[in-house]
Amino acid sequence: MRLLLLLAAFLLASPLAAPAHAQEPEWRQSADFDVLLEPYGFEPETLRLEAGRPVRLRFVNSGQATLTFSAPGFFRAARVRSGADGEAVRDGTIRLAPGERRTIVLVPARGRYKMRSANFIHRLLGMTGRIVVE
Repeated sequence: MRLLLLLAAFLLASPLAAPAHAQEPEWRQSADFDVLLEPYGFEPETLRLEAGRPVRLRFVNSGQATLTFSAPGFFRAARVRSGADGEAVRDGTIRLAPGERRTIVLVPARGRYKMRSANFIHRLLGMTGRIVVE
C-alpha cells in the first residue's frame, strides 16, 4: 500500500504533468481582425478564421446609432479570454454605441456560424453574414 502511495505521489510531482497555465493560449500573439459594423451591413461579410489559433477581433461601429453583432453559436463554441471579454459576449451579442470600438480576444472553434444584427429591421435590410472557422 505504501508503495502505491509513493508511486502516486511521484507521478503527481513529475515534470510530465503540465502546469495549469500551460493550457492557456498566448493571447499576446493573437492575429488581428477588424469587423466594421455599418448601418445595415458588416465588413467583411464573411469572417474567415483559423481554428485553434488565438485571434483579436476589433469591432468598430461606424454608424450614427447603436449597432449590434450577434453570433451566439460562435461565441459559445469559442474559448473567450476571461474577464471583460467573457462578460462582453456572455449572451452572444456585442452592443456598440456610435463610434465605439471594442476588442474581444478568443480562440475560435472549427465550424460555420451565423453573424447578424440583434435588431430585426437591420437584419431584414442586410446586416447578416457568416463566420467560417477552418
